[in-house]
Amino acid sequence: MKKITLLISLLSLFVYCGPKQEKPERIIEDGIVHIKNPEKPIKGTVLLDIEKTREINPYKLEEVGFRQFRFARDADGEVILLGMNQTEVHRFAHNGDYLGSLVKKGQGPGEFPDFSGLQIYFMNSQIWVTGLHKLAQFHKNGQFICEKKLGNNPEPLVDDSLFFVDQKRLSPEESVQKILLVDLSSAETNKKKETVFFQADNVGMIWDSSKYRRGLMEGWATPYILMSYNKENRKAYVALNTEYKIHVKNHKAETLYVIEKLHENVKVDLDAKIEILSNYLERDESNKWMLSAYPDTLVAIKDLKILPGNHIAVYRISGPKIFEVDIFDKEGKYLYMLKPPKGITLENAEFYNFGFATTEMTEDGFQIYVEYKIKNLPDIFQN
Repeated sequence: MKKITLLISLLSLFVYCGPKQEKPERIIEDGIVHIKNPEKPIKGTVLLDIEKTREINPYKLEEVGFRQFRFARDADGEVILLGMNQTEVHRFAHNGDYLGSLVKKGQGPGEFPDFSGLQIYFMNSQIWVTGLHKLAQFHKNGQFICEKKLGNNPEPLVDDSLFFVDQKRLSPEESVQKILLVDLSSAETNKKKETVFFQADNVGMIWDSSKYRRGLMEGWATPYILMSYNKENRKAYVALNTEYKIHVKNHKAETLYVIEKLHENVKVDLDAKIEILSNYLERDESNKWMLSAYPDTLVAIKDLKILPGNHIAVYRISGPKIFEVDIFDKEGKYLYMLKPPKGITLENAEFYNFGFATTEMTEDGFQIYVEYKIKNLPDIFQN
């Protein structure tokens, strides 16, 4: 009996002294709540269980046929593909049927010239197109309604009178990036309100220190501001990509709280720099200056993306040309690290209630649009 009691006591001691799952802490710094998360997620790493549910191959249609494109999708499943010259804008129904083009090339109402910096938004059961400092409104059937002069290009659009602007001033002497919140609600009085939402200095370019003062912009070591806007909770998630801190802000530019995670930025040697810059170096030998200008440390975050249920995905850089996807809930707690199946990347993914949409390359080097249902993680993705 004594042996059994001793064994139970030892087991209890072992369980008590065993490792515990670290939990996030809420710390007040300068009057703002910081959610400080440990290095490991609360619910661990999740291998996504996915199923392809849809594919659009624009090369099967003579009316489309462009080689590369961007996309936008609404909640009902309508998809718009934008060609690289950005006046090739084509609509597809939820079942994949081709619905025709949207934007005409030109300078008139609802028209845009090539390379206007077009962005597509679905809002109020309508299609909104911005570019060349104007906003054009279309019916869901593609019929033009009206347009409005903006003075800026929204990135992104909140509604027909409120939008963000990514403003950059880049030079070897001074590099500044500002995220502005522009309010046109008093446009009838020729007034617009601009609020500096977030700002950072010495960002936007990696500069050559020689007399030539050349600049490089790429996504692994160039410091710049990242922002993603959540239409559901009307909050913006903003970060300077050099540090793992995501500022959650409202429309008044007030910081509601800051999400942090224990992270050490990846250091890179010469071989890693050559790997990252391989496309530049192979294209032109004169680009070798980039190796000496390139920082010895990568940035912390590559991208921010909104997920259903007010979750946020942080694309954390974990190595040269390598990122991992961290998922935080609406309270800023680090829940999961997502791992896609072999052969699938989340780099160009946009997330929806069912899973995600992305683009993939065929064996012939053509880009296609695809959608995947995520069958696990029911607390985020509802099928």
